[in-house]
Amino acid sequence: MSTNGENSQYVLKFAGAAISNMAASAATNPLDIVKVRQQLRTQTPGARTNAFWTVGVEMARTEGVLSLMKGFSASMLRELVYSGMRLGSYEYFKDVLYERSRGSLSREGIGLKVAAATIASALGSAIANPTDLVKVRMQAYYPSGSPYRNMRHAFAMIWKEGVAPAASTGLGSVSDGLRALYRGSTPTTVRGIVLSVSQICSYDQAKQVLKRRELMQEGVGLHFVASMFAGLVCSITSNPVDVVKVRLMNDSGREYQGVSDCVRNIMAKEGPLAFYKGFGMCWARLGLHTVLTFVVFERLRLLFGVGAL
Repeated sequence: MSTNGENSQYVLKFAGAAISNMAASAATNPLDIVKVRQQLRTQTPGARTNAFWTVGVEMARTEGVLSLMKGFSASMLRELVYSGMRLGSYEYFKDVLYERSRGSLSREGIGLKVAAATIASALGSAIANPTDLVKVRMQAYYPSGSPYRNMRHAFAMIWKEGVAPAASTGLGSVSDGLRALYRGSTPTTVRGIVLSVSQICSYDQAKQVLKRRELMQEGVGLHFVASMFAGLVCSITSNPVDVVKVRLMNDSGREYQGVSDCVRNIMAKEGPLAFYKGFGMCWARLGLHTVLTFVVFERLRLLFGVGAL
């Protein structure tokens, strides 16, 4: 059973995870919004008009430099919930699964790490889906100007989007509003699992290997190298799912009937390389985000008196 001391350690880990991810997201928000804009474009694969520098410059010129910080408030709320849980509860689930396995799972084995990261990220992704949806909607491009004044207004508008069709017949309900806020929850959860397993586990494993082979010692240098590796791995694995997630979340006109329909449409109209639209910006953002997250997270753990990951 967990002691009060252990429980307080888990709380500190959650706080450290949330703070470090919020800081990383604040720094990478411009990269995130350019990536979202790239993924929403449907022109011929490889067209230069979708290059990340072209999209970024176009946004700054036509919408103003501050447009690169759209969705910032929703992004912060998302990181508080999603990343606080996926990274902050990772070690909790490692400890629980290790105890329940009665020694059949090794603490150093990749199996335990993958299982713990999967559970933590699935919970975080599912709960935080509405904040992710609002962030994507606020970051999307609208020719006539954004229909959302702020984060609270975006939540209300999306809720009404779900309730309105049924309300005209007198059948509108809370479940309709929640269904609208949880649109895209399947690819969001899948992406969360893929990203977290590849990011957290590769970081944990890289640290373990580097220390075991006495190539590096615990410290900022080790955290930087391990997080650089983790950033590349999670960018490669998560980008295709991220494209589907963004398309579904921004599909206010209900063009797609679901995940499989969205995948088929992208394949038929844009080709397989469309699943890697925005990869350069995804890697730039996730690479920087991963490095900042783990370096800050490890420093906060030291400050809080919690051992290194």
